[in-house]
Amino acid sequence: MKTIRFFLGAAMLATGAAGAVRAQSLADAPLPPTLSSTPPAASALAKVQPVPRTYMGNAEAPVWSGMQDKSAFGVYVTDPKLFAGVKLSPNVSVEAGYANLFSRGYRFADYARADEVAGALGTKGTNSYLAGRLDVPVNDSLSAYGKLGVAYSERTARDQTLRTTKTDSDIGTYAGMGATYKVSEKAAVSAQYEQYGNSAKRWGSETNNSGISAKFKMGF
Repeated sequence: MKTIRFFLGAAMLATGAAGAVRAQSLADAPLPPTLSSTPPAASALAKVQPVPRTYMGNAEAPVWSGMQDKSAFGVYVTDPKLFAGVKLSPNVSVEAGYANLFSRGYRFADYARADEVAGALGTKGTNSYLAGRLDVPVNDSLSAYGKLGVAYSERTARDQTLRTTKTDSDIGTYAGMGATYKVSEKAAVSAQYEQYGNSAKRWGSETNNSGISAKFKMGF
C-alpha cells in the first residue's frame, strides 16, 4: 500500500512539474502577428472604381448655359443631335446617335412661325449611326476620341404639286473623331469630324452633319 501511495504521489508531482514547464514555455513563446480586420482581397477591391455603364446627351446643347430660353417674341430651340451609349470599360463604349438630316443647331424660333417653333421646318430626313467608341484622355485638359461603325441615313422629298413623297436611304460607313480642350473649369473648345456614309455626296446641301465643326462652350 505504501508503495502504491509513493508512485501516485510521484506521478502527481511529475504531472504538476510538466504543466508548470509547459505554461512557462507558452508564456515565453512569441505572440502570433495580429490579423487585420480587413481581408487583403477587400483592400484590393476598395481601389477599383465602378464604371458608369450608360450615358446620353445632346451634342447641340447651348454653347452658353446662361442663355435665355424664352422671350416675348419666340423661344430658343435645339435641333436634336442625340447620342447614347454603354461603356464596356472606362475608355471603350458602344454608341448610337441620331440627328436631323439638316441640323440648324441651337437657334431662336419666332412665335409667328409655328413650324419653326415645332422644329418641322427643313426637316427632310435623318442621320443615325451605331459605332464603337474609343476615348483617349491625353492629360487633365485635353481629351480625344474616335468612333467607327455603320450609318443609316434617310431623306424624304415632298412634291407639293403632285402631293406625293419619295423616300431615299443610304447605308454606309460611319466615322467620327474629335478633341476637347478645357480652357478652364467652365469653358472648353472642341473640334470634331463626322461622316455618315455617302449621304453628303448623294444629297449635297440637304444634309450638313458630315464634315468638320468646332464649338466653344462656356458656363456660369
